[in-house]
Amino acid sequence: MKEEFHPEVDLKQKSRENLVLLIIGSSHHRLSMLHLEKEAFLLWNFHPGIKDFIKFIKHYRGPFSKEVQESVTAPMYCLGCWNYSSPTRGERLSGGYVSISPEGEKEYRRLVKRMEEDPDLRQLLSAVRMVRQMYDGLSVEELLLLVYDTYPEYIDRSDVYKDIAKKRRPISLGLYDRGLIDRRRLESLLSKGD
Repeated sequence: MKEEFHPEVDLKQKSRENLVLLIIGSSHHRLSMLHLEKEAFLLWNFHPGIKDFIKFIKHYRGPFSKEVQESVTAPMYCLGCWNYSSPTRGERLSGGYVSISPEGEKEYRRLVKRMEEDPDLRQLLSAVRMVRQMYDGLSVEELLLLVYDTYPEYIDRSDVYKDIAKKRRPISLGLYDRGLIDRRRLESLLSKGD
């Protein structure tokens, strides 16, 4: 049976991979898959166009996207743009790590240049940079605590939430001490202690 060509599917895949490239390229170091996925989720919530090509479900570590995972591990368009390494044995939060390659740096710069010329895409580029700046320095536990606190509906299937919740106080105080959250957010996080 002859396989049909579906340009819509290909455009969605290319869009997913370009989003992955934008997030990875906006980082100056390797990025955990958990960071990549949760940051894509945050962008998904704030930029309606992303919902056209990525879906998120409730999963073991909060919001999960099969499309993001597959875009990283089996890209079709951004071949050679990043390197993925699996998590080390016994490591259950990071999901592994992704870093941009030299070819990816070149493609990232080309993509950014095209986006800067389009007002709608420029807005998405600004959002990616803002999310990267806000969440780049967080540990995986800090990031998960903030995601679970902001989107509690994603706690349902989580197999790590209880461990994170037990550390809520020290994680919250650490975020506050480093100036990453304000007093109001600190009080909100601590008031939800389990």
